[in-house]
Parts: sequence; structure tokens; C-alpha cells
Amino acid sequence: MKFSRLNFFMLFFAVMLIMLSGCGVIKSTYEGVSEGLFRNEKTGENAEEQSEEEITVEVIIESDGNLVNNLGVEINSRNNPQSVYFDSIEVPYREAFTVSTDMMFPLTSTRAWASVGDGSEVSCTILYNGEEVATHQSKGDAGRAYCEKLTGPRGL
Repeated sequence: MKFSRLNFFMLFFAVMLIMLSGCGVIKSTYEGVSEGLFRNEKTGENAEEQSEEEITVEVIIESDGNLVNNLGVEINSRNNPQSVYFDSIEVPYREAFTVSTDMMFPLTSTRAWASVGDGSEVSCTILYNGEEVATHQSKGDAGRAYCEKLTGPRGL
């Protein structure tokens, strides 16, 4: 018996559906998505749950010098990608970004970088909801700190 590509993909997705439902992934995803549908936004009920529907991405750039060069931050989210670029900026630099979690894999990646040219030390740190997920430190005449956190289907 020979399978066509369509039959193969249908069989593959059926098997994956059975495996995921057995693990409870589908149920928890459905509950997470449908939970926000029954909230009264005007009265502010379930305000604690509302804060759980967002990811706070915080980027920290530090150096033992006063300035860093070529600072960049990219928050790649499906609904609202955000980015910041500076040719030169005083440190420490700290900025928080908010990403809504109203869809599956709302945040695909976060990148931050900065460089120094005078032999100073430079570091970057990425935090998700206060938890450190990436860090890097560099020192030297062409020191460059680069942090990256992949999330979603590629970074799990």
C-alpha cells in the first residue's frame, strides 16, 4: 500500500493530536486561551490573572565605562515586535518591554547587544518576568556583549 503525501500528513497530524491530547497539552492550551474570554475588563475583576497574560522582558546593559556604542534591542513577538537602537548611550541602560500572551508562542526571540571601544567591560542581561534567561560579558578594545534568547517552536 502506497501513501500519498496528503495521506501521510493527515496520519502524522492525527498521531500528533492523539499524543498531545494524552499529555494534556491541548486541554491546558484551551484553558489558557479561553480563560481570558470571560473576564470583565471594565470592572477590573481578575486583575491578578491579567498580569499573568503578559510577559515582561527586561534588558540590562552595563559597563565599567560611562558609555556604550551600537546598542540594540529586538523583541520579536508575533503581535507587536519592538526594537530600540542607539549609536551611543550612557550606562547602565535598563528597559522593560511588555508582550501580550494572547496566542500560542507570542514571543519568538529577544536579542540585545552593545559594544565598547576603549577596553572597558560591557555586559548584557535578558530577564523574562524577573528570571534571567540570557547573559553575556565582554572586555577589550573591541568588546561586544551579545545576548539572545530563542523561544517559541525553535527555542523550546
